[in-house]
Formats: sequence, C-alpha cells, structure tokens
Amino acid sequence: MKIVKIVNNNIVTSEDDMGQELIVMGRGLGFGKKAGQPIPDDKIEKVFHLDTPDQNNKLIDIIKDIPLDHIQAADKIILYAKKMLGDKLKDTIYLSLIDHISCAIERKKGNLLFQNPLLWEIKQYYPSEFHVGVQSLTILKNALGLEFPVDEAGFIALHFITSEYDTKMDVTFDIPKLIDEIVTIIENQFTIHVDKSSIHFERFITHLKFFAARVLQAKQIPDDGDFLFRSMIRDQYKESYQCALAIREHIEANYKIEISEEEVVYLTVHIKRITMQNSAE
Repeated sequence: MKIVKIVNNNIVTSEDDMGQELIVMGRGLGFGKKAGQPIPDDKIEKVFHLDTPDQNNKLIDIIKDIPLDHIQAADKIILYAKKMLGDKLKDTIYLSLIDHISCAIERKKGNLLFQNPLLWEIKQYYPSEFHVGVQSLTILKNALGLEFPVDEAGFIALHFITSEYDTKMDVTFDIPKLIDEIVTIIENQFTIHVDKSSIHFERFITHLKFFAARVLQAKQIPDDGDFLFRSMIRDQYKESYQCALAIREHIEANYKIEISEEEVVYLTVHIKRITMQNSAE
C-alpha cells in the first residue's frame, strides 16, 4: 500500500487493488512522508472506505483537523455500536459521530454541557440505541479520562437512530417527540394508561417509529384506491379511527404536514390493537 495524498501527520490516502480510495490512519503515518512512498503495515491503525467517493471526501474534510485520539475514541464507539445494533447502521455514522464526539470532548474540556430535552423519550422508545449511548460514555472515560453526564448518551443515541432510519438530524430529533405526542393522544382519547413495559407496546412503538419517520420526511404511504378496505376499517374500528383522525389533526396543526388517508387507516389498525391489548391486561 502506497501513499496517494497526505491529509495530516496521522492520516493519508491510498488505493486498493481496484483503484478505490482508502483513508488510512495511524500515528505519524504522514509525518515527513511524500506521495508514492510505501505505508508501513505495522503503523496502520485503521483503514476507512465509505460507500461513495463523496462520502470519503466528506470524511477527509471532517477528520483532517480532528485530534487522533478523538477519532480513535469515536471509532471504538462505532465498532461497539455495530456489534450491538447489527447491520442497520450505515457508513454515514462515521461522518456524523466522529465530528460529534470531537465537539463533545471540546465542550467537556470547556465545561460547556447541554441538557438533552428528549432524554426520557430516547430511553423509552430507543432502548437499544440508548444502551449503546451509555456504553459510549464508558468508552470515552476509559480512552480519554473524561466523564460525561447521561444527557450525552442520549445525544450519541440520536446519531445511531439517524443512521438506522436514514434521516436528517432535525427529523431524528422530532421522531421521539412525535411518538410521545401520539401516545399521549391515545391515552387521553381512550382514558387509559398504556403499559409501556409490555411486548405489545414495543411492537406498537416499532410501527410508530416508521410512521413518524415517513411523515416527517414526506415519504408517506400513498392512497392505493382500495376504498372497500378503508371503509371496512372506518366502520369496524370507529373509536380507533376517530383517534387516528385526532392524531392527523395534531400533526397537521403542529408540523404543517398533511397525512394521507392510507396512513390514517394503518394507524387506526395499530391503535385498535394496542388499546385492545391494554384493556385485556
């Protein structure tokens, strides 16, 4: 492997056998080196190769001014997240999380910490991602000797959620908020308290996550013209349908997004299930 370009003292670019650009990281890899020189295998700590040249270029722009130990800590977090969350994480997690971790470290050193207004919702609706966020704080403490408050675990979890659902951060920030609002509407409409520890609620939340992501990204299920099916749902599940309409009105009033009838009908079915199961318990 040979150096193609020097990014900084610790990062260079190279190419694989297919001519694909590689980002190679290791302490002192680029110091005093020139393009065309070989890269010593024993100095290579990490090789990055993202999905597209554009992503590779963005990653280079992000990491070129970030201290090596920040990148190493973020990489450890991502490796752990991939192990725990599986293949759902996209490579774009490198673009967002490395930058976030470095900024969080600098904020911590400057004693500038933020409260996470969605901490409860993230814990409740994204327990797996939040667990990884909490473990990330341990990784940062072991790697850098810095202790972060639990709010930071929530912020880190938001980056995993963004990667999994392929959304923008502002959309990701709105998803748990919208889910919480929908659950509140259902509880008020039916005068019930939904058991948030039940498997039924977990399944319901899974649907709401995708519903909220579709709605907030303008990727709703379009009306398919099956009027018979929609009429049957409206007639058989009248209370649930009225609740779904209340949710539609809330979203249109507060998010300025129109909800398709198809989405309302599918939401009706899931509301019926969760309210029936909650009543049975």
